Amino acid sequence: MVDVSGIYSYKYLYKSLFLLLFFCIFPVFQTEAKEPLNKTDSILMKVFAGQDYYGKYISEFDADIYIKGNSDVKKKNILYRYAPDFLYLDKKGKNTYVEMILNVHFKQPNYFSNRIVAVNGAKINIMDIQERVIQLLNNNTYNPKIVAGQILLPWTQGATKYYRYELVSQTDTLNHTLYQIKVTPKIRSLQLVSGTFSIVDKQWTIFSYNLKGKWEFSKFEISTEFGLRGSDILIPLKTDIYFRTQLLGNETNSHYSVRFEYTSVQKRNFEQEPAAINYDLSNYFKSSSDSIPFIKDEGFWKKYRKISLTPEEKTHLMSSDSTVMVSKKDSTSHFWTKLKNIPKGIVTPSRFDYNDSKMSYSGLLNPFKLGYSKWDGPVYWQQFRLFRRYETEQEIQFEPNAGFLFRRKQVYFNTPVYWLFQPRRFGEIDFNFGNRNQTYNSKFIDLVTEEMPDSIRFEDLNLDYFRRFRMSLEGKYEISNGLIFRGGAYYDWYIPIRKGNEISPILRSGSGMDEGINNLINNNYKVFSPMIGLTWTPHQYYRFDGKRKEYLNSRFPTFSVEYVWGVNKFLGSNSNYSKVEADIQQKIPTGLMTSFQYYIGMGRFLNTQSVYFANFDYFQRHNFPQSWNDPIGGVFHLLAGEWYDASNSYIQAHFMYEFPSTFLRWFRGVSKDILKERLYASQLYTLARPSYTELGYGVGNFIGNVGVFVSFSHLKYESVGVKFAFELGK
Repeated sequence: MVDVSGIYSYKYLYKSLFLLLFFCIFPVFQTEAKEPLNKTDSILMKVFAGQDYYGKYISEFDADIYIKGNSDVKKKNILYRYAPDFLYLDKKGKNTYVEMILNVHFKQPNYFSNRIVAVNGAKINIMDIQERVIQLLNNNTYNPKIVAGQILLPWTQGATKYYRYELVSQTDTLNHTLYQIKVTPKIRSLQLVSGTFSIVDKQWTIFSYNLKGKWEFSKFEISTEFGLRGSDILIPLKTDIYFRTQLLGNETNSHYSVRFEYTSVQKRNFEQEPAAINYDLSNYFKSSSDSIPFIKDEGFWKKYRKISLTPEEKTHLMSSDSTVMVSKKDSTSHFWTKLKNIPKGIVTPSRFDYNDSKMSYSGLLNPFKLGYSKWDGPVYWQQFRLFRRYETEQEIQFEPNAGFLFRRKQVYFNTPVYWLFQPRRFGEIDFNFGNRNQTYNSKFIDLVTEEMPDSIRFEDLNLDYFRRFRMSLEGKYEISNGLIFRGGAYYDWYIPIRKGNEISPILRSGSGMDEGINNLINNNYKVFSPMIGLTWTPHQYYRFDGKRKEYLNSRFPTFSVEYVWGVNKFLGSNSNYSKVEADIQQKIPTGLMTSFQYYIGMGRFLNTQSVYFANFDYFQRHNFPQSWNDPIGGVFHLLAGEWYDASNSYIQAHFMYEFPSTFLRWFRGVSKDILKERLYASQLYTLARPSYTELGYGVGNFIGNVGVFVSFSHLKYESVGVKFAFELGK
């Protein structure tokens, strides 16, 4: 009989979890003691009151932006040459220069598209502009966050929970009074900045700001100035961005000067009735360009250059190091450069572009492909990617990957091939061949529980009896916006690992079990199983990147359902069953820097009259540690592998609360580099294990993420474990 007594004690678990969240998170968000408003508070209240109005005042604009930048190498050593690409360092260790003309289109509330018009200079600086500078430029000043929502601006309503403010000066300029306010974070976090910003009296707009923070391995400083009349009060006129990278004895400083020239500015008509919701946001996002328009004609640049060049910049511009082209006479030196970079390619990811094809490899000895989890110990994996896009926007990808689990001494691999045949409707066909977790026959469990109903202990049975290989062919197609149909077929092989004399001594001691067990673990099994499914997200926003449709966000949850049936006596298949799985998941913002995510899923095998394996798709073991940004659904970090196959049904629930640095705020040397902290709570119900609970705490940043988890069986402590995974190089 199944023990379900733990279910009635869940309410005590949830009460404990609520108290943990309340007493641990509350100190950061608690309201400070009320005091009489001082001048700083009065100014901030007026700024906050006008934020929504000014943030929507400019509905749309087009601008030509001129960017001039240079990078100066202050210190370098032997490691400098082998720096990974994401540090944006010139491998020759020389100072570099770049200038660029960028066309920008803005649309409310915070959507930007960028088109590179002309470029002249070093390739590494161009990458820096594309990956970092544009992230800092593409922001509506009155939007709460910048850099893809990672950094909170201090003049945002509600930011007083995270910042301290001080009025430091008051000056008169062109018949306007400017108040300069100093801002410092209350907690040290990568999501917060420090510096100053100036407020214009009476109209209560931002006139200028100078903010400092940290982004990955670089400290940055951004200084922006606005106008004092007309629409110029809401759109930037000039910006300077500085990056200082210090790592392993190397130091590089980069400076980018930016000037804006607006070709059109449209104001919002607040009296006009709001238009119907348009879920297509194609025109409002950053556009990527496979080919960069290099122009070296000095006459062209004299016409469009907004900032005069210094003598040193002219020298860099004339230097051969500033061009990305390699002449024939330099082919020998180019060969030696490539040869010297071979060691770098062994330990860091390598990328190659040729026409419309791209190839990348994770690196043979890349330390960022190392992870750790409780059950597998150290885990190391490799990834390769070959990508080709055709003129029709159709795409083909080949992404084989393999990993080794040291503690279990097992290799796992996959060889997926993706063909995107209809980019506008998510029309895709996927083929994959690989292996899955070692498993056991579910009829074997039925026999064991029948013979030993009161004494079965899965951890004593050594249940890795079958190697599992799967070949799959799947397809999907969008029926309507947010609704995707999925279909395909799986073919699984189950190959015995152990023979009869290698089974657990506990099983061999069971009376009358030897013959039945031997038959169950010595036979080969094949399963052919077609699949159909639906995924639906109501009110789904999307964009088109060229002809390819991409889903963005929705205020509603995503629902999925899948039905699979085993076809007996087809292609050697010897299983006859049906299986249904469904889930719902959603991420809900709960504040400026907090969010709540949930995932609830369930599945059940039906009509299990023949031999079958209780392997689910939504509920399965993850061999490689999850990335910080991966979905939380279906992930138990401490649950032993045999429990995933121990029952023909399951119900699982996962909850995650994400918040800024809180617990680590007392450790100043640690918290300053933390991006987010997380609390986890997971619950599982199966017939074989009616009450399994996991609670966890994790921290993460741009380098990696680490989590500590504790598991409970019927609310009694069971085990504790750690997982770690790198974020760099993903």
